[in-house]
Amino acid sequence: MIKFFRKIRQKLLSENKFSKYLLYAIGEIILVVIGILIALQINTWNELRKKEDLEKQVLKSLFQEIDKDRIMLNDIDNQYKNDLRYLTYFSNLIWKDKHSMEDALTLNEYRGPAFRDVNPNRITYDEMISTGKLYYLSSQNLVNNIINYYELMEDHVYKSRQQRVEFRANFFNLDIMNDFWLTVWDNNNKELAYSFANNQNSDVYKNLKVITKWSINNTQGMKARVANLHEKAKELQLLINEELEYSQILVDDIKPSDEKIIIDDDSPKNLSELASSGKNIDDIIKIIKNQDSETHNYIISEIQINRLGYELMGQDKNEDALKIFKLNTELYPNEFNTYDSYGECLLKLGDTENGVKAYQKSLELNSDNTNAKIVLSQFE
Repeated sequence: MIKFFRKIRQKLLSENKFSKYLLYAIGEIILVVIGILIALQINTWNELRKKEDLEKQVLKSLFQEIDKDRIMLNDIDNQYKNDLRYLTYFSNLIWKDKHSMEDALTLNEYRGPAFRDVNPNRITYDEMISTGKLYYLSSQNLVNNIINYYELMEDHVYKSRQQRVEFRANFFNLDIMNDFWLTVWDNNNKELAYSFANNQNSDVYKNLKVITKWSINNTQGMKARVANLHEKAKELQLLINEELEYSQILVDDIKPSDEKIIIDDDSPKNLSELASSGKNIDDIIKIIKNQDSETHNYIISEIQINRLGYELMGQDKNEDALKIFKLNTELYPNEFNTYDSYGECLLKLGDTENGVKAYQKSLELNSDNTNAKIVLSQFE
């Protein structure tokens, strides 16, 4: 091709056709320029294609990490729902005007709110920040939303840590909560627990009340922030998917609800729920006895059964309560507390002889049972 053009130029020059040669030369230059421009354009298109492919690759990775965030946030939201049930139960118990012995012993199981760690998946985001890829995205709106999402994450993590420090500074401060922790450490001392639970004018007990309300409000706040993060994550995924021409599958999982308290259907329920279902006491006892210890539907621990007995006593259903306490001694014959509660109910029903025997059995199992000693001393 080059020889062909050269021959044309030489022929024009040999024939002294300078005007035609000039026109030809100009035409040849124009063709060369056009060729260069085409090559440059093709190269630009290739570079743009590579940039678009890289952007799609980064956005796909970011989409997948946010998907993991949504699963994590949904799990944490469910945990907070159950935490609120736990906290509400203890708040109602602690704010009662008068406590039974069982109430008093249950109080020392209170441990305050759980602080659920939110650990966002941010490998792709950090890499985008460090390399500057974030700011090369074609959509400025998307860039702003990505930055806003991770700033919200950081803000939640910071606030959660501050609240954890605040709670521990109060709840675990022995100068403030010494009397409460004494009942925890000496959890077999019923007299101490009963005295603490019914001395509600003490500074320690007043502080415990404040802590329970703070715990509920704090947990509700953290749950609300987690639900907001979940919603922001979904919104960001929708924006990313739009940039990816809807090539990604968006899992439309359950949005965190506004319910304050919820329990997973598969998790064991408290026996109080069984009692409130309308079943008679004999049916309840039958259900408890038939529970599979590995896959039970209700919590059948010694404490839960005892708690059910005291709930029935509080409703003046003393005969029903007695059946529950007796069942507890049969299921947990080596636990001194089951006989202690059984004896208390027997005495309330006027059965002194069997009531004393029950307290004697409790003292036999635990010679340090102060409550049994006090009760038995009244019948000497």
